[in-house]
Amino acid sequence: MRIVMVHGRAAEMEIPALMEADWAAALRYGLDRIHATIDRGSLDVRLAFYGDLWRADFRQPLPRVEPVPVDEEAFPSFGEVSLWVDQHLGVGDLLLDLLLRDVDGYFSEPDLRAATNQRLLDAVLREPADPDGVLVIGFSMGSLVAYDTLRQHPDLPVGALITIGSPLAMPSFYRKLAAIGPTPFPAQLRMWANVWTKDDPGTAGHMDFAGRFASADPGSLAVQDLETWGRPASPGNPTGAHNALDYLGSRVFAKALLTGIAAAHGDEP
Repeated sequence: MRIVMVHGRAAEMEIPALMEADWAAALRYGLDRIHATIDRGSLDVRLAFYGDLWRADFRQPLPRVEPVPVDEEAFPSFGEVSLWVDQHLGVGDLLLDLLLRDVDGYFSEPDLRAATNQRLLDAVLREPADPDGVLVIGFSMGSLVAYDTLRQHPDLPVGALITIGSPLAMPSFYRKLAAIGPTPFPAQLRMWANVWTKDDPGTAGHMDFAGRFASADPGSLAVQDLETWGRPASPGNPTGAHNALDYLGSRVFAKALLTGIAAAHGDEP
């Protein structure tokens, strides 16, 4: 028996496969609750998903994504604009309380920092090695862990990095990062793309990525800053746009992912 479910409104940011799995599980749970004897395996439960048609980025023109060479004229300033964003645009106490508390522990406790980074090292170096290369995706504080690990281990076989919802270039975070060492464009990378959305308070300062994480070698690669049209902020959920699933399901991220996979494999974009 095929059972087709149709969802309601406000599902534009849902992930179809996850939503289908949850709804199917709820349906089967209801059958369990009445002790139904029907063979669960005989039920072909599917979701007719249409929410993506209402998603903001459904009509967004896709940018060209490529490993970008350094363009000195494109470097933004590091002055008052970024600092003002950090201090005034909804970042403030809430974001610092949510994220900076863990960052303080990460930088102030060497054993914790090493153990955290080791988890990424283990995942990258797990045998057998993947002949197609390695791409790392870092969300929020995960982008800090990814970058810190890559800069400490320039021989780590990672070909591409995609940061999403990243506070790395925010002045308050960047100061902590720069206080413990240089912040170069990681030498092993063939591509670094940073995906952000305007209502994500965790991405204040994103415009400074290319300059803050510049390569020491003239003509080398730079961070490509990519906007995705994401979830809007609301009074009841001011940090709602800081959502990993929204980023991972965005079209801009998907485009960056395809380019990153090719770069990690060593292919021409």
